[in-house]
Amino acid sequence: MLCNLFRHQGWSLIISLLSSLAVIFFLLGVPLQAADHEKYRLFYIHDLPVLMLWGTPEESGRVQGRLFQAQIQKLVQQVLKRQGGSSGSKTTEAETLRYLKSGLARLPASLKDELQGIAHGAGVPLEDIYLLNFHAETVLFPHCSTIGVRGSRASGSNMLIGHNFDAPEFSRAPVVLLAYGQPGAIPYVAVAVPGIPFPTFGCNAQGVAATFNTAFTTESLPEDAQFVLPLLRQVLAQADNATQAERIITRSPRFHSWNVILGDARTNRLVCLELGLRHWSMRTARYGLLISTNHWESSQLQPLAQPPTKSSITRYSRLIHLASEKERLGVADLEDILLDPQVWDDTVYSAVLNPEALRLSLCPGQTRTYTPVDIGKILRSFPRIDR
Repeated sequence: MLCNLFRHQGWSLIISLLSSLAVIFFLLGVPLQAADHEKYRLFYIHDLPVLMLWGTPEESGRVQGRLFQAQIQKLVQQVLKRQGGSSGSKTTEAETLRYLKSGLARLPASLKDELQGIAHGAGVPLEDIYLLNFHAETVLFPHCSTIGVRGSRASGSNMLIGHNFDAPEFSRAPVVLLAYGQPGAIPYVAVAVPGIPFPTFGCNAQGVAATFNTAFTTESLPEDAQFVLPLLRQVLAQADNATQAERIITRSPRFHSWNVILGDARTNRLVCLELGLRHWSMRTARYGLLISTNHWESSQLQPLAQPPTKSSITRYSRLIHLASEKERLGVADLEDILLDPQVWDDTVYSAVLNPEALRLSLCPGQTRTYTPVDIGKILRSFPRIDR
C-alpha cells in the first residue's frame, strides 16, 4: 500500500476529567476563567466530548494526544496498519511519494507543531500522525454527502447545512468537537476524530462554515500541490466571509480533487467549490437548494472527471428526492434526510448546522441519536485573552 511505502522512506528532514466546574460555567453561560497554566477545558454534552483549546499549537496538540491517547493509538492501528490493497506501479508510487514530501514541506509551522504535540501526547510516532492526518488526501478519499438550504427554502433560519462524513476506515471512530480560541484568530469549532484536528465540518464565530466531499479527476499531480484540509482550518480561523474563504481554498494547486461547501450566514451565501487539481469552478444554490456528493456538475470540470460512482449518484438522487418532498426544510427535516438508509453510507457522523444561530445538531454514527450543541455559547466561553 502507498501508506506502507510512505512510512519506510526515511523522511527525517520532513518529520525533522471531565471538569465539573467547566460544565457548570458552560451551562450558566459564564466565560471560563482559567489558571495561567491551563490552556484547555474538556466537558461532555451527553456523550459528546467537547475540547476547548486556547494554548499554543504545540500545547493544544499535547492536550489532544494525552486526553485521547487510547483512541488515537487505536486509530493508528485500525487505519494505517491494516494489510491488503495495492498502490499501483512503482513509477506511480515513487512519483506520488515525491509530491507528498513537497506537500508536507509546505505545511504551516503552527500545524506541524500541533501534529508534533499530538504525537508526543499520544505516544505514537510523528510519522504515523502525519499519515493518519493526510491519508484522506492520498489513499482513503472519504466520500461524504452534503445538503444545504438557504433563503425561503430554509425553515427557522436563513441557512442550514447538513453533512454526512462517510469513511469506512473511520466508521467506528469516536467523534469529538474541537473548539479553538487562539490569540489572533477567529474562534471556531471543528467536528473531528481524535488525532486528526482538521474540520471535516466546522463553523467560526462569524458564521462562516466549511465542509467537503471527495471527487475524482483524471488530472496528473501538480509539482507545487498543497493539501486542502489544512486550508479548511485556515478558512475557519481567518475568514470573515465566504469571499475570503474562497480565496484561501482556491489559491494553490491541490493533491486531490474535492467539492468544498462554504456557507456565510451574514451574507446568506452558500456555494460549492468544485476543485480539480489545477482548475476549479463554483456553483451556487438553485431554488434555495445545494446538494453535493462525489461528482462534479460544472461543464468546466466534467471533462476532467472520472466517471461518478454508483454510490455518489444514488445518494445525490436520493437527496434531491427527499428535499423535494417539502417546500421548506428545517433542522429536523435535514436530520431525517441524512439518516435515510440510501444516504447513510459508512457514516462516521451526521450533522446539521445553523450558522446564523451558531447551533449544531450532531449524531455520531454509533448512536444514531442527535445531540444539540450551542456552539455560540462555547465560542463565547473562552477565557478573556487578547485576540
